[in-house]
Amino acid sequence: MTRDFKQKMKETAVRGETGALQLTHHATLASCDVSEIAPFTHFGTRTAARTRMSDKDARVISAYLDIKNPLRVLDVDDDHSPEHIADIIEQSHPGLIGDQMEEMRDLEPGTQEQYLIEILQEAGYDGLSYVNRHEDPGSISWMILSPDQICLHRDQQTMTVDPWDMDLDRYIGPAMVMEVFSIDGEDENYEHLVESLVEEGGDLPVVARDEEGWEARWLDDWEPPATVGLFDPSGAYKGFYMSGQLWVEPDARGAARSALMINAAADILGDCPTQNWEGMGFSEAGYAAHRKAYEISLTLKKGLKDKDPGCETAGMNP
Repeated sequence: MTRDFKQKMKETAVRGETGALQLTHHATLASCDVSEIAPFTHFGTRTAARTRMSDKDARVISAYLDIKNPLRVLDVDDDHSPEHIADIIEQSHPGLIGDQMEEMRDLEPGTQEQYLIEILQEAGYDGLSYVNRHEDPGSISWMILSPDQICLHRDQQTMTVDPWDMDLDRYIGPAMVMEVFSIDGEDENYEHLVESLVEEGGDLPVVARDEEGWEARWLDDWEPPATVGLFDPSGAYKGFYMSGQLWVEPDARGAARSALMINAAADILGDCPTQNWEGMGFSEAGYAAHRKAYEISLTLKKGLKDKDPGCETAGMNP
């Protein structure tokens, strides 16, 4: 990922409720290259993708999206033809297409999409969004106008999972708990990591944010993958998480803020945040922090499940 990616992610509107970036997913049986994905392709939550494409051989494309000004519309449901999408747009925003609707219907398939894209772009929109009423009801789904808006994260045949879809054993992995495994984030072994977080922190993509403004920011070009830092509401560095190794500065402890980093890593990886498959040592505090993060993820799942999807027209652009 590049400086261009970081700039796009600063401007994208594809975010969750707290304003953090939203990793989106599209399940398909198509084998085309990502650069050839069709306009108006839908991206949404993992649950939505899994519900829509239950075939075990489905290909799952996970990506961040560069959509700066989406037009909110009603749920597009199962008909993804350009004429139906145009009807939904006109139903949601009467007059936006207007007389151009009949002109579009007279065009050949393949040119209708481009005509509709030009209408949206002339109106100042570069994508669509809607409250999904069918797959993962209440979640937000997004539709691109161009494959250039896809910032690819993963393209594979296996569906990744949300943190709450794992059991605790998978979430943490095989563990040995002893104080000898504790770490000191001020040790010289972590000096380079901390320097990178402090120096680059202001430019790093925000992948999780809590209601108080604390953030997990992603070192997207760092190995191991899903290495993140903790930052307070003023933007000051307060800790890191790297493949099961957890450090929170003393003045930031006691509020389960480590869970913000751990679950951000779980979302990026779509699997065990510790990347622990064969066994790993944890201090008592480190293991407790992972257990707490897992419990928080279950609470988050319940909150999403209980949430009222609300009125589909609420918050629509004029």
